Amino acid sequence: MRSKKVSYPTYLFIIAFALFGHQISFGQSVLDKYIEEGIKSNQRFLQAQMESNISVQENKIAKGQLYPDIFLSADYSISNGGRSIAIPLGDLLNPIHSSLNDINGNNQFPTDLENVDEQFLPNDFHDTKVRIVQPLLNTDIYYQYKASQANISATKAREESYKAQLKFEITRAYYDYLKNLEQKKILDSTQILLKELARVNLKFVKYHIATRDIIYNSESQIFDVDAQIATAEREVSTSKMYFNTLLNRNLNDSILVDSEMTTNFTLTGDLEQQALDNRSEIKAVQSSIDSLQYHLKKDKSYLIPNINVIGDFGYQGYGYHFDGEQEYYMVNLRLTWPLFKGNRNRAEIKKTQFYRNQVELQLQDLKNSIKLQVNSALLQFAESQKVFDAQLAGLKSAEENFKIVQSRYRENLVPLVEFNEARINYTNTQLKVSIAKYNIKIAEANLKRTLQL
Repeated sequence: MRSKKVSYPTYLFIIAFALFGHQISFGQSVLDKYIEEGIKSNQRFLQAQMESNISVQENKIAKGQLYPDIFLSADYSISNGGRSIAIPLGDLLNPIHSSLNDINGNNQFPTDLENVDEQFLPNDFHDTKVRIVQPLLNTDIYYQYKASQANISATKAREESYKAQLKFEITRAYYDYLKNLEQKKILDSTQILLKELARVNLKFVKYHIATRDIIYNSESQIFDVDAQIATAEREVSTSKMYFNTLLNRNLNDSILVDSEMTTNFTLTGDLEQQALDNRSEIKAVQSSIDSLQYHLKKDKSYLIPNINVIGDFGYQGYGYHFDGEQEYYMVNLRLTWPLFKGNRNRAEIKKTQFYRNQVELQLQDLKNSIKLQVNSALLQFAESQKVFDAQLAGLKSAEENFKIVQSRYRENLVPLVEFNEARINYTNTQLKVSIAKYNIKIAEANLKRTLQL
């Protein structure tokens, strides 16, 4: 029977599962509360949320164009002068009326009518109406609405992507702070040890067991550690301020230290596919492609005419009256059909197609990048555990060696240089273990971010 070939990501997962079955990490803790606080207060994340809110309102605006526009219009005109037309009513009608009166034998018809000059500008004239404009067929409005819906999905996905990145940044900043704090504590304990060494060296000199050079050497060691402590204090303060900045708090606010170090973080399934399914960046790019597809449909529908119905209902006439004589309505059906626009429509179609093709290439490049991130994060996670185990084993050896050398030095059986070498090795190993311990947590957080868990 032919064996099934194991893929490279699956092979990495098998290694990681074998290595990290006993892995420790922080569970529901102070850190989780800080992450929740950061999501609520981080200024950049709030800006990303505002972008999502704006896209929702833009969609409502686009949807509103599908409904009728209803508005009230009222015009009232008072005028005098300007162009006029002469109407010779008297010259035309007076002779006729005179003849009719002679025939009838009475003065029934007036014969003193005057000629009239009627100005073109209406005087004491009003037009008060309600106008309703309803689009019946408008592809621009429809596809713009559909594109704005896709844009909502894109902005929401970008918001989720920033949220995942923010969670990682807060996690990394928190562990950096704990790491710097622990390293300072290690250096503080080393300083106490060196001061005890200086006291022992003073006794050696007092009783002429050693020369005064050992006092100067121990003082030099203390000054060297003092400098390291000063650097550690700066790094503690800097990491604290950066962490508080992420949470939009005062820079010097205190940070609670979580002493719990347990978790049930496990890795299962095809990690690459999980990342491709979960990552918001892919969803954002895909939504952008959908939006461009609707824009392309809009561009291609230029041969479809736009049809609107316009209805006016109101009152019109001389004198500001609202009665049956001035009441009117008028309904228009308006068709707009662009027949030729200098080939601009075809150019718009080509441009949108190029945009869509460009974003599709970005999507494929993003997928390849995410696959690389997953494998790199998994290897980094595995490496951090191996480094921690090695440093932890080295710490045990360095500690035992230092205890032996320290005991023998107190009995004046080994030279100071050997004591200094053992002490420096022990201190450096402690610092390396501290770094390796928190690097595991940072690597774990990075892997979670890559998988967007």
